[in-house]
Amino acid sequence: MAWGLWFAYQKGWAAYSLSRISGQLEHSVTQALSREGVTDRDVVAQVRKEHGWHFVTWVETSRTLYVKTPRQSTAIVHALKKVADDNHCSLEKIETPQGLAIRLKWFLWVPEQITLATKGPLTASGSVPAHSKVPRVAFVIDDVAYETASMDHFASLQIPLTFAILPREKHSKELSQKANGLHFPVMLHLPMEPLDMVHNDPGPTGMYLKMNDQELKSQFEKNVASVPNIVGINNHMGSAFTESEPKMTLVMQWVKSKGVYFLDSHTTGKSVVCKEAKRIGVPCLVNETFLDNQDDVKSIESQLDVVIKLAVKEGQTIAIGHYRRKFLVQALANKLPEFKSRGIEVVTLPTFFRR
Repeated sequence: MAWGLWFAYQKGWAAYSLSRISGQLEHSVTQALSREGVTDRDVVAQVRKEHGWHFVTWVETSRTLYVKTPRQSTAIVHALKKVADDNHCSLEKIETPQGLAIRLKWFLWVPEQITLATKGPLTASGSVPAHSKVPRVAFVIDDVAYETASMDHFASLQIPLTFAILPREKHSKELSQKANGLHFPVMLHLPMEPLDMVHNDPGPTGMYLKMNDQELKSQFEKNVASVPNIVGINNHMGSAFTESEPKMTLVMQWVKSKGVYFLDSHTTGKSVVCKEAKRIGVPCLVNETFLDNQDDVKSIESQLDVVIKLAVKEGQTIAIGHYRRKFLVQALANKLPEFKSRGIEVVTLPTFFRR
């Protein structure tokens, strides 16, 4: 009887302590990094994983940061050492191909790992630096709106993703905050006029060719304001609008003023998006694959095979899937082991941009 009570007490204490310490550490690390000037744009990858061992569960947070100078790297290490000391943890430093990995350990467990990458992300032009040896893919999930449950399904994949949220929908702000809380980068999915307005309606938040400059600016500002925490923008539809140099020049000027990047969803082969972005000075990259125009597992897996080939051949690639597809999460789960076996790293889209 006494042994049973002791075991139950120990079980409850360990589960409570690990759960508490992992949450407390994550908060403390986030605050320490913020004090050292680390912003969301410096976090090129971040994943939270829940672990279990017998009766004990805890959350492990892994972050990869882009540090600008050796001095900043040293300051971050000192700040994390203080976090470790304050939380009765040990600190380990390990050299990895990505950079210096700092592990905060609590007994045998590692609730926090922070990797300081001193080599920057890809340039705004989208070229791969000579030192980049690992093929990479960024998955962008478009059309995020309407409901919040699907985000949990994507999060269960435990891979870096980037969510493009439609503006001024009922759940736009809530979804942005949820993605941010899960450490997924957030983009504004900006509706633009398509060539086929009969079958593709951007709705009341759209950017239309008939609008004058002031109307477009007002629409743009309202849309940006409705989705907090954005690090980038990509076009929703827009096959007509993105072919217009005068209109895209205006948009890129406004994008530049927000200090964010632009992803050309590439809904038309005549897009001038990145041409105008380069002229204005906005970092811009281009989507290469739509994953789920046909929403069935076999078709999506076939598109993921295309993504694998592009990543291996070009060193990097970007693919877009859609939030409300029924079979996208399942197809991704099926193919992720193949990405790993081929040595392809899944990263967030901001990884491909140098600030």
